[in-house]
Amino acid sequence: MAGRTWVWVLVAALVSAGVVSAIWWAVVFGGLGRAPVEYVAVVELSGVIAYEESPISLFGTPLTPEKVRRTLDLVSSDPMAKAVVVLVNSPGGSAVASEEIYRMLKGLAEERVVVTYISEYGASGGYYISLAGDEIVASPSSLTGSVGAIAMVITIEELAERLGVKAEVFKSGRLKDVGNTWRSMTEEDRRVLQGIIDRVAEVFQERVREAREGKVRDWEEVFTAKPYTGTEAYEAGLVDAVGSLEDAVARARELAGLPDTAPTRFIKPPSPGLLELLFGGLGGGSRGNLKISYEVLLMWPPPSLGGDLIVLGAEVLGRD
Repeated sequence: MAGRTWVWVLVAALVSAGVVSAIWWAVVFGGLGRAPVEYVAVVELSGVIAYEESPISLFGTPLTPEKVRRTLDLVSSDPMAKAVVVLVNSPGGSAVASEEIYRMLKGLAEERVVVTYISEYGASGGYYISLAGDEIVASPSSLTGSVGAIAMVITIEELAERLGVKAEVFKSGRLKDVGNTWRSMTEEDRRVLQGIIDRVAEVFQERVREAREGKVRDWEEVFTAKPYTGTEAYEAGLVDAVGSLEDAVARARELAGLPDTAPTRFIKPPSPGLLELLFGGLGGGSRGNLKISYEVLLMWPPPSLGGDLIVLGAEVLGRD
C-alpha cells in the first residue's frame, strides 16, 4: 500500500512539473504554437529623404533607402501581414532616394494592400513616395503636395573680392563649372540649370499623373508646386480621404478584406549588426562613403544654405 502511494505521489509530481514547465515555456518563448493571426503592418517613414553620406542629412536623421528596404523586407517576408499602412512624415529630400523608395513601396503594393497616411509632412519627396500606395489618407492639418522644382545657387564672388580671395578654375569645357560659387552665373548657366530642374519636375509630375489620373481637379494649379493642407489636398484630388491614422488602418483592413478586429503591428527596421556598427556598414549601402557637394532634391520649403551646396529640387524644408 505504501508503495502504491509512493508511485501516485511520483506521478503527481511529474505532472505538476510538466504543467509548470509548459507555463514557463509559454511565457519565455511568447506562446509558441499559437495560430498566427492576420494583421495590418504599420511602417513609419519619417525624416529627410537622403543617403547616409548626403549633405542634407545634416538636417536630421535621414530616411534612407537602406532603412526602408530592411523594414519592408520584414513585412514582405511575413504572409500574415495582409495589409500595410505607410505612415509618412517627411518634407522630402533627395530626388534619387525618393525614386528608389517609391519603387520599393510600389513593389510592395503589387503584393499587399498599401494605404499611405500623411501625418505632419508629406510634401514634395514625401508626397512622391506616398503615391506608391493604393490610396492616400492625410491628416487635415498636414502639409502635402508641392509638386515642382526649384534651384538655388549661392555665389560669393563679391565677398571673395572684398576679402582678397581668388579662385583659379581649369576646365575642359565652358560649362564644366556650372554652379561654381566663386563666380556669377551666365545666361547659359541659367539655361542649363533650368533645363535640369524642368526634367526633374517632369519625372515628378509623371508619377503624380500615373497615380492621380482622373482624381486631380486642376492639373495646372497642382503643377505650380503649390503646397496644400490635407483638407485642401483632398479638395484638389491629391489624396483620397482626410482623417486619422486609425482611419487609414480601417481603410487598409477594408481593402484587404480583414475583419475590424484584425490587429495592427508597428514594424521597425532591424537593429544594425556588430560589424555594421564597427565598420559603418561597409559595403552595405548603395552609395558607400561617397560625399558630394551637389544634390538634386525634392523638398519643401527651400532652406537657407551657404557654402558650395547647390540645391536642385522640388522644394526643401528649412527652419527660420
